[in-house]
Formats: sequence, structure tokens, C-alpha cells
Amino acid sequence: MELTMANPTASIRLDDIRTPASRAGLLDGPTLLDFAARIGVKLLSRPLKLGKTVHALRHRDVREILRRDLDFIIAPVNAERIDAVNGPFVLGMDRSDQLTTERRALYSALSAVDLGEVIAASARRADELIAAAGEGSIDAIGGYARIVAGTTARALFGLATPDETLFLEVARAIFAHTFLNLNGDAAITERALKASVQMRDWLTGEIARRRAAKETGVDFMGALMRQPMLTDDGVRRIVGGMLVGSIDTTATSVAKILTVLGRAQKLGDAATRDAAQPVRMLGWCREALRRWPHNPLVQRQTAVDTELNGVAIPAGTKVFAWTQAAMQDSEAFPDPREMRPDRPAAGYLHFGGGLHPCAGRAVNDLQIPMLVSKMLLRGVAKVGGIDWAGPFPDRLLIELGRPS
Repeated sequence: MELTMANPTASIRLDDIRTPASRAGLLDGPTLLDFAARIGVKLLSRPLKLGKTVHALRHRDVREILRRDLDFIIAPVNAERIDAVNGPFVLGMDRSDQLTTERRALYSALSAVDLGEVIAASARRADELIAAAGEGSIDAIGGYARIVAGTTARALFGLATPDETLFLEVARAIFAHTFLNLNGDAAITERALKASVQMRDWLTGEIARRRAAKETGVDFMGALMRQPMLTDDGVRRIVGGMLVGSIDTTATSVAKILTVLGRAQKLGDAATRDAAQPVRMLGWCREALRRWPHNPLVQRQTAVDTELNGVAIPAGTKVFAWTQAAMQDSEAFPDPREMRPDRPAAGYLHFGGGLHPCAGRAVNDLQIPMLVSKMLLRGVAKVGGIDWAGPFPDRLLIELGRPS
């Protein structure tokens, strides 16, 4: 898939938007959250009220929250932050004509892209990075998964930028604010606002270039541009919303999967034996993420007075749906401590559900197992500790062993 170069007009310093390094905390590892999820789901048969919040841990309750999108709404959670850096996007919208139109446009455009070609190109990039590492070690995040995820994003969404590092940091800064800055940290907001100017310039410049050339292209952006129900600003908003969540979600997932599999020899050996089988590999990735998900919860807010599993919940209550705990619920995952790559896909909650699942989940199901399998087949001798940048895994040193 051929990429063309956007012509940004904004000037931005990398240091102004780079997410700073941070120390690993108690929750920045698989053990404590996994333990809390297992204990919590065993102790709590119903949602728990804590002050002005409600916490749901059982699988059936979490699924109910995601299903009942008229009672448990998303706009009060996400819309303000998304609007500030991108303009409205489907993951900040509740039911409306705009959501219906833009969701339809998004999925129609995504279905028009040859994902096989995109992932094949990314797989070649992954092979190059592994080969360049030689016989020693590789940074599985900054030197591998994050770079490949950026390659995929640029090809899929149709944006070639002059500086790959800047592109990755722009996406990370905006993602940190839109989906993770629930407490309104001012420094995170400032970085995102600066990065959003650059992203807007990249996208509007590329859309204008294609209009002038009368060649929309065969990627996601081009497919959106050919849909008459969208303005060019609508195209920009949808591409921007999809792009910012795609890179670090992939890199974080790969880092956590490799950590879970690489630190338990029997699990790692079993997954490696299946590494050449994409369906089985996807199953292993889903199971590893059950133990240490890229995100342990989703949040909603009640639109009206309602109830959940017999618990009355007033309008305006913040509701935390603990997807990690739900995926340790034996009602949905029999023998939840066992890692079974052949479990039914329907029970997993890694990428949301209901009205607002992750729109890029089809890409995730192809790209994440590909990245993990290539690393396992290359040979993982030892997995180090993760270095963090804010909430993001930023560096994971893996000592390479014998190829499998």
C-alpha cells in the first residue's frame, strides 16, 4: 500500500509532548491486580456501592452495563476530553443520528481496506527489526511492537509523516489524555493539546492534498473520503480518533503478553508450540491478557435512576465495570486460573462491547498475535522488567534465545 507525505504547517518540539519516564508502581505488574481481581470476583456477588461510585466485577454485570447503553452512558466519561483534542468521535458519543452515521461510515471504510496486505507489510517490518537485533537482546516495545504498530497505523489510516518518532509521541500524548486522564492531570492535558495541533495539521493537509489530486487512495482515509455523508472534517475526526488509540494499545498488549508468557516457562513453551497457528496464538494472547489486560476496566455514568443485579443506582453515578475481574469469573470462564487458548471468544472483554467496542479490534486480532508469535519463534530466553512512561509500557528488554 503506497503512502504519500503529509505537509504539516504546525511546528512542535518533541520535548513538549513526550510522555515522561515514570517509576513502576505496585499496580504496574501482573501480580497484584490479578490477585485483587480473583479475590474481588469471588467475594462480591453483586455490584458494590462506594460513595458516589458503583463497582461491578461479575461477568454478567459488566456485560449488562455494556449492553444497556441508554442507562449506562459514555459521553459524560469521554466526550469532553475527546472533543478538546480531536472533535467528536464515536467513543465519546451516546445514541444519536451523528453516532449512527459516523459508526456506519467507520465500519464501511474499515471493511473496504485490505487488512491482509496491511498486516503482511507490518509483519515484514517486524522481521526486519528482529533480524537487526542479532543474537543479543531486543527492546520489545520501543524497538519492536510500538514501531510496527506505528507502521500499521500509517498504512491503514493513510498518513505518512516526516518524523516517525514525532508521529508516535503525538499519538501517545493524545491517547493519554483522551482515554486515561480521568483525573484531569494538567500536564497530560497540555501535552495532548499541543500534540493535537500537529495531528490536525497532518490530517487536514493530507485530506486537502488528496482532494486536489482527485485521488482519494485505497486506505481507510480514502474509503472515508468517498462516503458522501461525511464532510472532510468528519473524515479527519474519524481518522484521528481511530489513529490515536491504535499504537500504544498494541504495544501495551504485546508487552504484557510477552511478560506473562515469558515469565512462566510452561506457558511460554506451550504458546511457542502454537506460535505458527494464528487461531491458537490469538487464543494464547487473549488468555495472557486475562491475567494482565492492557486496561482493567471501563467506565460509564448512569443517565437515569436504574438498577443492576438488584442494586439501585441513582442517575449521575460513576460506574466502574472491572473487565479484568469479570474475566476471572468462573461463571464465564470455568477454571479461570487455567490458561486455555481454545476458550470461546465471546466471553472476552479486552476491547469493550455493546454499543462501544474498540473499532480496531479486527486489526488487533491480526496484529497482536503476529507480533507475539514472531518473538516467540525467534526465541525468548529471558524477559526483563518494564520501564514506564506515564501509564504506558515504554521499554521491555528481552534476551533472545535459540529460534524455535
